[in-house]
Amino acid sequence: MTENHMTSPELEAIFDKCVQVFLLRGYETSTLDDITKASGVTREFLDQHFSSKQELTSAALRWYYIKYSRQMRTEMAMHSDLYAAMEAVLFAFISISCDQVQAEKGLFVRTFIDISYVDKGLKKEFEALQDDWETQIIDKFTQCQSELKDPTEIDVLAHYFLTVIEGLYELIKYGTPCEMMRKVALISLEVLAAHMK
Repeated sequence: MTENHMTSPELEAIFDKCVQVFLLRGYETSTLDDITKASGVTREFLDQHFSSKQELTSAALRWYYIKYSRQMRTEMAMHSDLYAAMEAVLFAFISISCDQVQAEKGLFVRTFIDISYVDKGLKKEFEALQDDWETQIIDKFTQCQSELKDPTEIDVLAHYFLTVIEGLYELIKYGTPCEMMRKVALISLEVLAAHMK
């Protein structure tokens, strides 16, 4: 899939619809014909871009993951101090997730992550994306290690924040108000502050 395809409104609509089809019919029983009907495109259009349901799902997973992680990475890169960087990541994540829910798109990236557990190829794809995100967080902690009381805690603190983000996913999924998410983020940042000089 080329970069141009990643920004195509038609493909974004197909990605959105395929999630809805997977949620309604189940991933394993859904077909490309089901996705074609739901998205209103021709089968020929779909076949021009994807050779299989797995290829479509893999492209959608990458697209959603990159689209929504890009903003968090940008926010993190804009801050040279660790506290401000992690604060920006958490609040960007909450904002993106709440916007998705309010747009009635749900947490579509979460659906693709869940599907990756039943498809070995998608699981490998997701793990590569997750490893990249984990590396970004650890790199930020390493870059700012002089701000920490104990730099040997880099891995633990980085994984703590990855766990917080995962927990926010779950809370938002169950309808927790966005204002409560912001309070959770602030308490999480207190943990980081306690480990900083």
